[in-house]
Amino acid sequence: MNEEQALPEALAATLAQASKSALYAERIGNANVQTLADFRKLPLTTREDLMGAGVHGTRATPLERVCHYGETSGTSGNPPNSTWLTTEDFASNARAIARRHPDVFGPGRILINRFPFMAAPAHLMQLIAQQGNGVSVPAGNINWDVPFGRALDLAHRTGAQVLAGLPLEPIILAQLAQAQGLDPAKDFSIDTFFLGGAPLPPVLQERIERVWGARVIELYGSTETMLLGTSCPARSMHLETDLNYCEILAADSDRPVEAGEIGRLMVTTLGIEGSPLVRLDTGDRLRLLPPCRCGDPRPAVVVLGRENDVVELAGHRLHTYEIIDAAAAAADALDSSVFFTVVLADRLLVRIETEVAGRDPESAIRERLGEVPIEIERTPENALLDVENLSRSPSVYKPVLVSDWRSEGRKTLSVSQGMIEWSAPTLPELGRMLGRSLRGTFRAWQLRRELRKSASTE
Repeated sequence: MNEEQALPEALAATLAQASKSALYAERIGNANVQTLADFRKLPLTTREDLMGAGVHGTRATPLERVCHYGETSGTSGNPPNSTWLTTEDFASNARAIARRHPDVFGPGRILINRFPFMAAPAHLMQLIAQQGNGVSVPAGNINWDVPFGRALDLAHRTGAQVLAGLPLEPIILAQLAQAQGLDPAKDFSIDTFFLGGAPLPPVLQERIERVWGARVIELYGSTETMLLGTSCPARSMHLETDLNYCEILAADSDRPVEAGEIGRLMVTTLGIEGSPLVRLDTGDRLRLLPPCRCGDPRPAVVVLGRENDVVELAGHRLHTYEIIDAAAAAADALDSSVFFTVVLADRLLVRIETEVAGRDPESAIRERLGEVPIEIERTPENALLDVENLSRSPSVYKPVLVSDWRSEGRKTLSVSQGMIEWSAPTLPELGRMLGRSLRGTFRAWQLRRELRKSASTE
């Protein structure tokens, strides 16, 4: 890269727009940025900077032009980061997704939209349909009105071809379908899953594809930046360079990484006018890949996860992606999609829900994690993913303040009863639920006791 080349127009426009916000007014307002070299001298924006900026600190557009407010989940007592978006911010992201995947989104294609509606991807899926690229069924999964059972029924009755949501969604829905005697690959019309929000290694994608007979496309983004990339048929994640200027820098310097190296992702948004960001340190760690065999010239990467989530164990440094990849491979060796990993003081405890006996999944983990200490625990059906309980979804009604007991129908005594009615479990269901709860509580007690013993000997 020629550092002395003139600053690209898109970057110059972002700097001009960002300087209208309180966060960047002083930080870049008086900076004389003429070249890429000048640009790379600008300070990084950290998540602490965003939290300190306050609710309106990143807003660079009058409220009259804003259509959407979003925020990250506040953790460890920290305030969330705020984002203000305009109609064009959403429109440009939606157009980019549809343009990259014309075989997925198109007129008449039915899309079950399971992204939570506090998150921007849910609104992008709706907008893609509204732009003429499909029929969206808004069924956000943090919504008692569309629990998992109803979402499965919607996909079945409408003949939906696409389901968009979090990576766990197709796993849960497949378990529910199989519990009802349905074959996900034969009894549904879904041909594509559009999934984002958590690491999704190839072994897990392949498992989902085998179970459903459908393709998996991975979505990458964040509340602050919106769309960062989507995956190609070769399973490479390609950064969306039309909407973002991305720098992948070495861990210990500002040197751009080479193919095969892991680096820190810095993002300057090019497609956001509401809350533009300049050189945001996302906290994400990416491995830069060689040019992709699919022919797409955009950078191809593996998103490994947040630096803050890296696990240091027995002399090994493990990213979230690597742990999920290994656990998913072990579960797949036991013909299971349901697994959960617990990081203990001296090992990884990989819990796999399976009824398959006689197969050793350890080699699948060793291929990926080497000599990291592990324990594999096989659990009975419904121990990790309680399909029976998920099938007992509540009925949700429009809120009422009056219930006439003289008439036929439901008779309620409170506002809560008027809105939500949980189905009553049978005695066998109660027994099974209690047994699973007690076994889980006892296992958790064993692990807590083990951690206390380990801590007392250090």
